[in-house]
Amino acid sequence: MKERAGIFLLIIIIIIIFAATYMFFSAREGQLLKEKDTVQKQYQKIYSMAEEYKLLSSKDKGARRLQEGLLSFVQSSGNKLNLSDRIATVKPIPGSVEGVSVLYQGLNFTEIVEVLKLAGEFSNIQVRAFSISKRFDDPGYADLNMQIEKIK
Repeated sequence: MKERAGIFLLIIIIIIIFAATYMFFSAREGQLLKEKDTVQKQYQKIYSMAEEYKLLSSKDKGARRLQEGLLSFVQSSGNKLNLSDRIATVKPIPGSVEGVSVLYQGLNFTEIVEVLKLAGEFSNIQVRAFSISKRFDDPGYADLNMQIEKIK
């Protein structure tokens, strides 16, 4: 009888240990599944953001190439930005690539940014150098001297 009680007690202890182990590992499994889902959602978000970045960067740069010459580009961009009367000089730069030096006079900060932004819209135009000089007659305005080249 004592042997049966001992065996019965041993079986109950084994069942309790098995049940406790099972509950511990099933809870851990549930936690790991939740963490996996969270990481998977983060990867999906990263992937969608990468795809959006690729789409936006292809629209911004490389989608447009300048077909006309740089002299006509400077003239048409001046007309587009209503700055044609403030273009003081346009000089071709001698060299193996097509290049021009342009001097804009009396521009405010917004207009300077617009000129640089317009030049940056084309994949085959590069601003080689530029300088901004504050005007002494009116401190709210500046002169922009820039060298642009067309890459083949």
